[in-house]
Amino acid sequence: MTQLSKLKIILGLIYLLIVALVTYLFFYYEIYNYVSSDFIKNDRKVIITFIEKNIFIYSFLFFLFSAIWFFLLGFGTPLVIAAGFIFGSFLGSVLLLMGFAIGSTALYVFANHYFKDLVFKYFSSKYKSLDSHFKNNDFVYLLFLRLVPGIPSQAGTLIPILFNMKLKKIFLSNIFGVAPGIFISVSLVSGISSKIEEGAQFNLDLLSDPKISVPLTALGVMVLVVNFIKQKFFKSKI
Repeated sequence: MTQLSKLKIILGLIYLLIVALVTYLFFYYEIYNYVSSDFIKNDRKVIITFIEKNIFIYSFLFFLFSAIWFFLLGFGTPLVIAAGFIFGSFLGSVLLLMGFAIGSTALYVFANHYFKDLVFKYFSSKYKSLDSHFKNNDFVYLLFLRLVPGIPSQAGTLIPILFNMKLKKIFLSNIFGVAPGIFISVSLVSGISSKIEEGAQFNLDLLSDPKISVPLTALGVMVLVVNFIKQKFFKSKI
């Protein structure tokens, strides 16, 4: 066994250990209980007031955690909820977006250097048909892959390894490709949290409030536009 193969095994075990630890802590401390309406009503303002006293420090810590989380192929939903709940629509979106861009770009560099052979092994046959499209305009195509609903962000991070894309294009696509989705989803969480904190019931009546209806409408429009572009220009290519 070569030194590189041993390193890959060690790194893989470390990754699995971290994922297992995070999962254990999530359920051990019953983190899911902290998204209940009672918790939002009673404690959201306390948490926000505490965070605002050291907003720069906690903003940096959240950004750093987000970058590490996405580097470890973590799913975005928990961080979307945290960003909207704690930091609000704008700051939460910016922190999460930059964390995603840095973490995903770092993952691309890391995987391209240490796990390129594994990426080719598991992805090349499935995405071989994309080769000519990436050669024609790799940045635009990757940008669209980031926008298309249903394509996991983890796949969008690793697929470019197959086509040897430049790091600058990877980073920019990580920013602009997910920005609409992040801003819409974080705004939606922030709006729902604000209304529940004000005493509103978690029911369909929330849809009449602009804080909820505007992000939902934007989400619907984005999905329709992306699917239209997919059918018009990328049909049978994805």
